[in-house]
Amino acid sequence: MAGPCLLLTALRENPALSKARRLAALHPPSTFRIATADDVPDIVLYLDSGYIGLSDLPLLRRQIMTHPTARHFLLSESDWPYAMLPGAYPSLTKALPWARSWSYLPDLDAPIPATSSPRKEPAYLFSFLGRTSTHPMRERLLALDTPETPCLDLATAPARFAGFDFHETYRELLLRSQFALCPRGFGAASIRLFEAMALGRAPVIIADAWLPPPDIPWRDFSLFVAEKDVMHIPHILSEARGEAAAMGDRARRVFTAHFAPDVFFDRLLAMLAALPHETGTTAMARRAWKALGWREGYTLAHRAKTRFRATSGLTS
Repeated sequence: MAGPCLLLTALRENPALSKARRLAALHPPSTFRIATADDVPDIVLYLDSGYIGLSDLPLLRRQIMTHPTARHFLLSESDWPYAMLPGAYPSLTKALPWARSWSYLPDLDAPIPATSSPRKEPAYLFSFLGRTSTHPMRERLLALDTPETPCLDLATAPARFAGFDFHETYRELLLRSQFALCPRGFGAASIRLFEAMALGRAPVIIADAWLPPPDIPWRDFSLFVAEKDVMHIPHILSEARGEAAAMGDRARRVFTAHFAPDVFFDRLLAMLAALPHETGTTAMARRAWKALGWREGYTLAHRAKTRFRATSGLTS
């Protein structure tokens, strides 16, 4: 197939790169061909599930110089993304001209229920199943646990559900809920937001700092609850109960149109192509400076402290 060439790569092997390669093999982008070893790429897309920070800048610069004529982008699934490259960052919290929030790579193995299945009201008003140790606000969700609104930590869930299997129980719990609580964890985003959308359930987004992916009518199919208002969730969702089914249907349609496996690369690449893109060392340094956050400051301080201790040990 003729057309622009897309190279999927990473600074180091990681699960996001493996997942993207598998996705591209099953659902290749319609307007790009995937690069082979002999191709000169037009777009280089780095994929990473871990943290890429200041210490990676020299390696990233060398990688960019390997393909100097290409446009370089990053899809980072890190909980603390450092947006030094134009790209997509699901846990984005800092508005930057060259960075956009986006979905995580879709799960190719997750079964999607048929939309034609008989409609009956789910048994639970809302639910949550996950680790509560990843953010203090999650621990407060446990106070909302009732037989009609199960909110459970992974450690206690096996005692509630016979034959507990995380993946099966988690999915079944979402399907039996009218609303899916989607609280932030270590990062501002939650992958369960997109999992709930795929299953046709209305997400309840509890993440004050999260920047949603652009050009999507989020408030048409989801509810935003401030982290300080977690204890008001039962009242808020009881009031919205009558809209849950319609919101869930809209959520599924949005997921299908923007984030589903068969359209993921097309939608992602269209969004990336519209981003401002400056090349060169100066532009990278400017982006790296403007994107600095607490994590990068902590990393710099830690490295300086380590270097100081090493130097002191040599001179003592």
